[in-house]
Amino acid sequence: MAALSKSEILSFYRDEIKHEFNLLAMRSTILVTCQSFLVVPFAILQTAASFTTVYIPTLIIALLGIFTVLILLRPLRATHHTIDKWLLKQRALFQTSPEMEPLALDRDMIPGTDRDFRKDRDHVKSIAFSRFAPWAFFFFWIAAVGWSSYRVLFGM
Repeated sequence: MAALSKSEILSFYRDEIKHEFNLLAMRSTILVTCQSFLVVPFAILQTAASFTTVYIPTLIIALLGIFTVLILLRPLRATHHTIDKWLLKQRALFQTSPEMEPLALDRDMIPGTDRDFRKDRDHVKSIAFSRFAPWAFFFFWIAAVGWSSYRVLFGM
């Protein structure tokens, strides 16, 4: 089997990175869509005249929201890890192959990014939503359970 050229290797790395970013976008969309379909009925139930009668369905919706977050957290983390792995390989290729340097972005040539993706602030910012959104939803649902319980206990 013939060895791949460096440009073929770079093309492969970029295709894999693009594929993983598409997966990340898809999984983030799934998270937000699932959560929006749960927030709406939760908010509607909050307007019930007799909240104690809808307390159990409210809790079920909140628990389903937490469960959804926890289910999607693992695939999101796996995608982040895989993206980082391919970016590190691509950047190592740029660092070790001077002939590939014209194809690199300025951020690919930041010293140390071939070993640690966190030095690339643009990359860290670009995936921040998918990294923090699950936790925002998780804490929202925890607060929602607390608020609903407070309303039942104190008759609000």
